[in-house]
Amino acid sequence: MLKIIFKNLWNRRRANAWIFAELILITILSWVIIDDAAVGLHDRYMPLGYDADRVVNVEISTLPRQSKLYREEYADSAANADAYRALLGKASRLPMVECSARVHMHINDQGTSIDQLSTGNPAVDTLAGYTYSIMFPAGEKPLSAYGVEAAEGSPSIEELENRTFSEGDQIITESVDRAYWPDRRGIHGKRFIMPYGENDTISLNVVGIIKDIRYQTFTRTGGLAFQCWDPEGPSANKQFSIVLRLKEGVNSADYVNNYVKTINTELREGNYYVTGVNDQLSLISSVEDSRGLTAKRYMNFALAALFLTNLILGVTGCVWLQTGKRVKEMGVLRSFGAGSGQLIRMLIGESIVMATIAFAIGDLIFLQYAVAEGLNTGHGNNVMFIDSGTWVENFGAHFAIVSAIVYAIIIVCVVIGTYFPARHAANINPVDALRDE
Repeated sequence: MLKIIFKNLWNRRRANAWIFAELILITILSWVIIDDAAVGLHDRYMPLGYDADRVVNVEISTLPRQSKLYREEYADSAANADAYRALLGKASRLPMVECSARVHMHINDQGTSIDQLSTGNPAVDTLAGYTYSIMFPAGEKPLSAYGVEAAEGSPSIEELENRTFSEGDQIITESVDRAYWPDRRGIHGKRFIMPYGENDTISLNVVGIIKDIRYQTFTRTGGLAFQCWDPEGPSANKQFSIVLRLKEGVNSADYVNNYVKTINTELREGNYYVTGVNDQLSLISSVEDSRGLTAKRYMNFALAALFLTNLILGVTGCVWLQTGKRVKEMGVLRSFGAGSGQLIRMLIGESIVMATIAFAIGDLIFLQYAVAEGLNTGHGNNVMFIDSGTWVENFGAHFAIVSAIVYAIIIVCVVIGTYFPARHAANINPVDALRDE
């Protein structure tokens, strides 16, 4: 069968030239469309590294003095500190809440601070870049609240959260650890230097390492640090977030809908009040929407679907025209005992072989562009220079994976587009096919 297929393709090389050129162009266009869609889909569904399904974020702010509800007695720092501690205690006792933690800004917040860290080793400091920081005061347990896991060689989550933190103590993810100390294990002697103000610096002590967390869904790297830092005490806490970890089996979206009034009422303490309650998954979606990622993703999928539909229709039309010119050939083969199934397999085989050769040529053409301009990396690391270690950032793996996807899609479309005209031609009556000859 294969020998016949190659012989037919060679004999009909001029007749198939247009389809062949079209398949080469389709390969190049498919690369442009599929690459963007594949990277976006990969980034969206990479593991977050924490239990987002059970996380609810509560935004707390302080009433302005001009508000009618403002209470002057809480302007005193001691009274304000009491209100602050009472509010945190109430948060942990909310219904269906397993634990809670106060953080300066939560994971997936759009406005968290980004600190440029260094170790004093230029070989890695110039490569590692920036690291997102989640600030939390001593005594809080954000790791448990988010449901993260300790990395190998690090103290456990329980040990980390029960230790006595000092200002500047820091817990980093494995990605940060590998970027700054690629050849060292454990936490012993690991310190950062962080710029503070115009001419000053702060020394940060690494006390633990946790498994990678994706700070945002469009940030591929796990470069994140939890930093114990609250120098001015509770009286200065004008705005902050409380992370609620719900009990096992509680749906976070339903919880917000059912208990938002309870949260607003219970966490009204002194001049503190709730400005927003969001489950983590909804927060992720809203941030993606605000950055246009959701619309871009849908547009990519719609464009890919439209392109593939037109590809199938185009291949069907071209093959139908070609098989229409091969009626006599089909009739002769049928008269010599060839079954319709054999003819269908032959025609589909011709299309697959031709598509494979065209794909190889188109793929090599696109490779020249990719080498010169690079491959699509999506939003990827944004300002993060730490390598995420995924196939997206590895040129060879990236090109191979997307090439395989493009090839599979083209073959499926070609098979679908060839099958119907092939079945029509293969089932023709030999007498009818040869009547006019």
